[in-house]
Amino acid sequence: MKKILFLDIDGVLNTERQHDRCVNEEISPVDGFGYAFDPEAVTNLKRILEETGADIVISSSWKLWGLDAMQRMWIRRGLPGKVIDITPNTESDEMLLSIDLNYMDIPAVKGSEIKEWLNNKGSEVTHYAILDDVPDILPEQESHFVQTDPRVGITEEDAKRIIYILKGLEDLL
Repeated sequence: MKKILFLDIDGVLNTERQHDRCVNEEISPVDGFGYAFDPEAVTNLKRILEETGADIVISSSWKLWGLDAMQRMWIRRGLPGKVIDITPNTESDEMLLSIDLNYMDIPAVKGSEIKEWLNNKGSEVTHYAILDDVPDILPEQESHFVQTDPRVGITEEDAKRIIYILKGLEDLL
């Protein structure tokens, strides 16, 4: 049995609250990856991973740095859990140029990338959850999705909901 957490970073671990702390305290990035992640959000991520045994697949735009960079950052920052993969990048210039910004007709890009990852690599996945600050998902993924507040990232309540989803108890929410 394999559980996967599809994890966004900006607005989930990289929060407005932590950015403000760093600016106010004049803390500069020291590891080449930007500002340190919000410690409260990281603590809640740790709780999720410890209680579920889930592995992480990065669905964030940070994945454009590549899987090796994400894994190095995870180790260097001492973050919880294990990053096992990144979702495929399906955004094309043609697709981005075809979006009608007047109607915000933006396709569920992340949702499509998660679906593609599950179709190609998810044969052993029994439960999955999506943690993001933007509801860029497909309709069939709604029961797997928890939206964070970008100001504070993962809260205790978000962690509880993700744990229920990853344990297959979402009907109890």
